[in-house]
Amino acid sequence: MYRISEDCVACGTCLQVCPVKAIKEGEPYVITPKCTDCGKCAEVCPVEAIAPATPDSH
Repeated sequence: MYRISEDCVACGTCLQVCPVKAIKEGEPYVITPKCTDCGKCAEVCPVEAIAPATPDSH
């Protein structure tokens, strides 16, 4: 699963490309368990705020 960091600027680009609509609006945006790990959101994020989650990330 991917996570969105505090660097998120809430531009909405990731919302538009997520094929399963796994991203919720918020401050920052949140990736829900519906995520299929396709990585499309990370590819389009203009501020590189989206990355694969690590065991120590919340």
